[in-house]
Amino acid sequence: MRFPNPPLSEYALNTAVVVLTLGVLQYTGWLSEDPGGLDPAFLAVVAVTFPAFSYLIALAGANVWSDAG
Repeated sequence: MRFPNPPLSEYALNTAVVVLTLGVLQYTGWLSEDPGGLDPAFLAVVAVTFPAFSYLIALAGANVWSDAG
């Protein structure tokens, strides 16, 4: 089994981009019916779960692609 080894700063940057994008979309009203409002609980859940799921996807990709070649 191969483990991906990207730097932690890459996960932090990607997480920040995703959370900021979702925050802007919430604030403008694209994700909720209340423009100008933010849901901090939702953004906190995304900030915690996004790195975990992106690591799991990278783990699966590293193992699938390593076995294919």
